[in-house]
Amino acid sequence: MSPCEKLLSFFKYSLYAVILMVMTVQPSEGGGGAFTIPSLDKIIPLAIEKNQDSSQTASQITYRVTQSYFQIQYRTNQLGVAKEVEKRFGTALEKAEERYEAGEGDISQSDITKLKLGRTGATHDVIKFESEVHIAKLALAELTGLDLSKESTLEEDTILPVDFPKKSFKEVFGKSHSASQFEHKKAFLKVNEARDQLDLAKGSRKITRALLVTELANYDFGIGSSGDLFQALIIYTRVLSGYYDTVYNFNMAVAELNRVVAKTNDSVKSVSHAGK
Repeated sequence: MSPCEKLLSFFKYSLYAVILMVMTVQPSEGGGGAFTIPSLDKIIPLAIEKNQDSSQTASQITYRVTQSYFQIQYRTNQLGVAKEVEKRFGTALEKAEERYEAGEGDISQSDITKLKLGRTGATHDVIKFESEVHIAKLALAELTGLDLSKESTLEEDTILPVDFPKKSFKEVFGKSHSASQFEHKKAFLKVNEARDQLDLAKGSRKITRALLVTELANYDFGIGSSGDLFQALIIYTRVLSGYYDTVYNFNMAVAELNRVVAKTNDSVKSVSHAGK
């Protein structure tokens, strides 16, 4: 790239960054501003431009930005689950203590202790996920140059499986490509593995939600035990949090496959230029 082209590129992305900042900063009641993190396709160009003088390739920067972005998404979703479960444990505990003091129902001190431990475990998860979301935001800020804080939120806050319908090696690498390279085979197989795990987790997620709704209703009507509710909340936490793990793992498996493809294409281009 010539000096003139570099200068034009700099002004282009600088202007883009300014517009992006104006569009995504939402004023708060206190007069400050909370930055809304734009979608992934909008911030990748910023990161590539910011790191163009580093030793990293565009595909490597893209992968790192994608990883940090998806980490914010899926940890934010897991944080939501932890907060929900913490609240439900707290509500169940209040009712259990009221029934115990009133001598109503078959509530024991052991039941109350279990609910307290369940709430403590959920609170532990809240603290953990809040910290991990913050760390991921710091990593994304360093890569993109965006002014992100702990309070910054995502424009697209729900993590969803990326669109990747290809299921055969030839669909990804082409018919003429040799399937002998280990790195390519490994990346491709990891995508299919992650896809199968995601499909399994989707079914478990629906069943677990139904189980929790049933146990909550039974407990509210006084026909369910605190022990059953405790187990349902623990299962709900594990399954739903695990579901978000599988979405993240699938998305990152696709990102890794894309990185391998880009790496291969970059190598072919380098050889082609060297031969001229």
